Amino acid sequence: MSDNDRYAMLIGVSTYDSDRYHDLPPVRADLHYMQAVLESTEIGMYNECAMVAEPTRAEMLHAIEEFLEERQASETALLYFSGHGEFCEADGQLYFLTRDADPEDLPGTAVPAEFLERMLQSCRASSKVVLLDCCSSGSVVQGWTAKGAADSSERPAPSTLLRPTGVYFITASDALQAASAMAPAGSSLGTSRFTGEIVEGLRSGRIKDSGWITPDDLFEYLTAQMVRNGVPEEQRPTKSTIRATHSLPLARSVARSVQLPEPPRGAAEGLAPSSALLKARRLAGQDAQDGVDRQRLLRYYAHCLGAQAASGMLPDRDSGRGSAYFLLGKGSETIQSGLGSGLPAPPQLPKAKSTGAKVDEAALQEYWYGYPAVTLPERGGDGRRRASVRIAPLLIQPMELAPDENGRDRLSPSGVPSLHSGVITELLEDDDAAELLARWQPTWQEGNAAQMVKAVRELLTQLGLPELEPLDLSALSERSVMDSLRPGAHNAAVLLAPSGLERTATEGLVENLLQMSTRTAQISGTALDALLTGGGDGGRGGTDAPVVVSPGPCNESQAQVITSAMTRPLTVSTGPPGTGKSEVVTAVVATAVAAGQSVLVASTNNEAVNVVAERCDAISPGLLMRTGNSEALEAEAAKLERLLAQPVEAPARGAATVAGDLRNRHARAAAHEVEAARLIGEEARLLELLRERAHRADELQLPVELLDRAWAESGATALAGWEGRARRAAVARWFSFGRWRRGQALSTFVASVGETSAGSWPAWATERPVPPELLLALADVAAVEGTLRDLVPRHLALDEEALKQARLESRAGLSETSGELARAVAAEAMARGRSLMAQRLQALRRRSGFWKSQRNLMAHLKGWAISTHSVRRLELTPELFDLVVIDEASQCSIPAVLPLLFRAKRALIIGDPMQLGHIPGITAQQERQARVRAGLSAAQLEDHRLTYHVYSSYHAAAQHGETALLLDEHYRCHPAIADVVNGYCYAGQLQVLTDVRKQVPALDPVGLSAPGPALGWVDVPYGESARGAGGQSWRNPAEAAQVRETVDELLARLPEDATVGVVTPFRAQKEVLARVWAEDDRVRVGTVHAFQGGQRDVMVLSPVATGNTPPRTTHWVASQVNLWNVAVTRAKSQLITVGSHAFWQGQAGLPALLAERSEVLGAGSSVDLAGTASGAKARSGFREELTDRLQDYLGRRGVTDLEREAVVGGHTVDLLFTTDGANTAVLIDTGTENGRTPARHLRLTHARGDLLPGLPSGGSGAKPGPVARTVRVPAWRILAGDVMLEPLFG
Repeated sequence: MSDNDRYAMLIGVSTYDSDRYHDLPPVRADLHYMQAVLESTEIGMYNECAMVAEPTRAEMLHAIEEFLEERQASETALLYFSGHGEFCEADGQLYFLTRDADPEDLPGTAVPAEFLERMLQSCRASSKVVLLDCCSSGSVVQGWTAKGAADSSERPAPSTLLRPTGVYFITASDALQAASAMAPAGSSLGTSRFTGEIVEGLRSGRIKDSGWITPDDLFEYLTAQMVRNGVPEEQRPTKSTIRATHSLPLARSVARSVQLPEPPRGAAEGLAPSSALLKARRLAGQDAQDGVDRQRLLRYYAHCLGAQAASGMLPDRDSGRGSAYFLLGKGSETIQSGLGSGLPAPPQLPKAKSTGAKVDEAALQEYWYGYPAVTLPERGGDGRRRASVRIAPLLIQPMELAPDENGRDRLSPSGVPSLHSGVITELLEDDDAAELLARWQPTWQEGNAAQMVKAVRELLTQLGLPELEPLDLSALSERSVMDSLRPGAHNAAVLLAPSGLERTATEGLVENLLQMSTRTAQISGTALDALLTGGGDGGRGGTDAPVVVSPGPCNESQAQVITSAMTRPLTVSTGPPGTGKSEVVTAVVATAVAAGQSVLVASTNNEAVNVVAERCDAISPGLLMRTGNSEALEAEAAKLERLLAQPVEAPARGAATVAGDLRNRHARAAAHEVEAARLIGEEARLLELLRERAHRADELQLPVELLDRAWAESGATALAGWEGRARRAAVARWFSFGRWRRGQALSTFVASVGETSAGSWPAWATERPVPPELLLALADVAAVEGTLRDLVPRHLALDEEALKQARLESRAGLSETSGELARAVAAEAMARGRSLMAQRLQALRRRSGFWKSQRNLMAHLKGWAISTHSVRRLELTPELFDLVVIDEASQCSIPAVLPLLFRAKRALIIGDPMQLGHIPGITAQQERQARVRAGLSAAQLEDHRLTYHVYSSYHAAAQHGETALLLDEHYRCHPAIADVVNGYCYAGQLQVLTDVRKQVPALDPVGLSAPGPALGWVDVPYGESARGAGGQSWRNPAEAAQVRETVDELLARLPEDATVGVVTPFRAQKEVLARVWAEDDRVRVGTVHAFQGGQRDVMVLSPVATGNTPPRTTHWVASQVNLWNVAVTRAKSQLITVGSHAFWQGQAGLPALLAERSEVLGAGSSVDLAGTASGAKARSGFREELTDRLQDYLGRRGVTDLEREAVVGGHTVDLLFTTDGANTAVLIDTGTENGRTPARHLRLTHARGDLLPGLPSGGSGAKPGPVARTVRVPAWRILAGDVMLEPLFG
């Protein structure tokens, strides 16, 4: 058919490389018949469909981008996907699975729905339709659908939503449900149910009697068909109609059924590659071969940072005019309306400064034009207006400066208008601002001033900004701008020229990026090379790791990170809350410095850098030098003055001597690990033998007690001798007297047991002749028994308690000696580098020679720390440092760390993607403009997870490095608190080892429960949310009043040194509460971002949202998993939520889980529901059997005061019993699990046991009282019987 304005892309995946995903043969039929109905001149009338069958992740990314980017404003774009979809709980994202998808790494191997969102947002087509036939597809539009289904609040909701505009979505199933792969009733097409109903409805004309079929018509038909066929409600279609055209003509209704062509022969083996797939394959192959162009990538980030600087600019109206901004209040508006091609540059417009490097200097100075001008008077903390007024344009657009034909400077527009994110976030709450910034795009036609004014006025209405001067694009005016003291819009344009303070945070970074873009050949061999190419060993692999120097406690997961950082070009580590991330970074510094290697610690988060610097200073002031901005330089100078003012104290032992001692201690510790591994290995072997013995004896119907008595006095030797004779007799032939020998062997075995009561033996004991099979089976069980008799005495000779104490002493000695070595190395370095320290001090005082003095001093003082904002303080030299550590990498943007990786040979990237991420500060349109300007594709950036406004430096490193190493031992929060996020955010991988004996006791501020629960909820059922001052943000007065009462009660009853935090997701609520305790240092009030990196004894959470809160706002609050994770894990001993308990129980996600786990205070219950819920895990049948046996043993010993699965201090024990007035906690050890090494398993079990003595226990079977002792009971001892349990409980 001839070309028209209707285009479709059909993507289908029917086969998968991973065995975890079953193949989907109906997908092939789905693609064929969807193509047939869409291309039919009677039905769809689409141009030839772009077919993408069986793509890889990279191919699908390129195909989607190419298809949507090619669309024009007058066209219709339809995108269809059929295949597996999977919702990833780790990041709350729906992924479309391609044939190379790896279930262990969905973010890195599947296509995220969020990428489709971005591509749809930037697609110029006026009409966009998306049909998704995959499982969990409803999560794409969760919270925005109009399907009219019953509430499904019991299911967790996704935390990342797809919020496209101008797009009509129809999905095959609800948010987290499987889509039906069954064909519709009566269909012989072989398609899936969802696609089959679409095809049948379109080709038969049943959807509508006549005329054009709209997406609404199709959705109503599909829903009716599913209901008619009894499809479960959660597997019925959902839709999204956000800003979509409901009258969009999807297809024509036919008067008679249309016969569709059958799939071509051989289609079962797959479709031939289409031109669309071949093009995507070529692009993906080129990307795989060449990677991302490094020069373009670096300039892409420079452009993004320039946009961020402009978007954050809110210059002072009075002092900034003529420098930070220029007011354009004469003539007509021609740039954003499209009526003109440029404007003369103001005479005082700042130009790019020469840096002395051959770089793209024009990019160092950005220009941004915008209309209309918006004034924003600042407010004081008391709500009174101050004279200072800020100014910025509502819409901004990048401009390029170039001379015209007459040599005069002229500014020309580049890209399209976008929102000024600084203005939007100033006026709207986070959720409203994020939603507006994500979905807004210019809707007026070029040259249509009336449409532009209408769009601007709609924005002003949404922002609550008055039009202080009538908007008239034909006659700009500045008469109201300079005098207004009110917030509002003015009929003037603004030209922003980011410089000075606005560019301080980014100018040095941009300069570095642009200089690196001209020196890409020097990237090879650096840590940046490892990040961009996949983290190979760079020719340095296989080197021996230096000895780990950890002045503090160091567990196995921490040691693994340290060792990897010292040996691999790129190490990625995940550091959840309370797992000792700062301790690891400190140990990495100490290890590197002790090895004579230079190390740099950096982060966007200044607090994170300061924490590490303080830890290092506590060990030795010469271990790490903190440098950076002017404040940091002053502190560095003061530190150098102090160090130079006093002589260096010589260490008691030289560094070489201490290093030798440390190596010897590590050797002894390794020997202890071997012994621990042997102990656990033997226990596992004994358990295996006992279970095998029981199984074999059961098959023979032979009581194990008789087997125990066989040659009981002679040991294993006599039993082994009989086994050999029995095996020979079993195979003896008649001429060797085989029958007689078998009878004799059996009689000997029976006689070895001694006298028994009648009926003790099975019937075969006296039956003759003896079958050879019986004798062989007896020989087999005798062999097992003999192995047991040989192994048990050797195993019992191991002194577990002595081994435990030796390991504890060894670990303490390693920490002490590590600290001594770090101090000795630092002292010797300061003694050698004293003159260079003086030179550095002079450079700091003169404010010149920073690079040279720092480089010279690095020869002796190897450890340095800096904020990523101060990168210009370091010389831009490749491999300047042996190692760079990026702390809190999830909060660091990718470009913020690239110059640091360029300066290093190796890198450790450590962060947590489940905590707060980096804030990009630019819109999707601005990112697209930067990408297009740099000549990069969205698919390429997505495939490498390098997109600026989507991914952090952690994501980029995790995509290209080895598997992220998890710090998995948590020591901060009460176990009941930690368990909430452990299961929801970290898949239960954390080992919670918090010592609650060192924590502040939990209280009940209501006063009816003693002691208080670790997770408490103060119910406020009557509260209502309301807008804050100026109609912005949200507050809940009743909830705020209850928070005040709760905190005051806590302060009155908590110890003097205890601290309280009050956290809320809304600024308006925070401002109300902050005034209450403004003068009390014990209380800290803030939004979640204020608590990142901080902790409090007790945290009080005010969620604000309740029944009258708009559903979209509630959903935003509930879906912010990262925010909730940070809020929950700031609490050490107690977390109290104040809000409507019933309301949050009815929501989804982490807050619903918190409501479920928390005890409602004042409800008359004194049971610690949180502790009971958190400690209990799914128990295996084998563990239940072992507990039953042990309970029976204790009962036979007269123990009656006993309880099972008791929770002690938040930790679960298998049994708790009372004897002689003392409580004993029992931990049954069934062996290693989750891939842990045997030695580590034993240490963790001992550590859990050591946390219990002294804690309150009992009351539900055992007598109330403190735990007196803890007993680890290996499973084999329980199976072995009373004689092996007696030494533990005797």
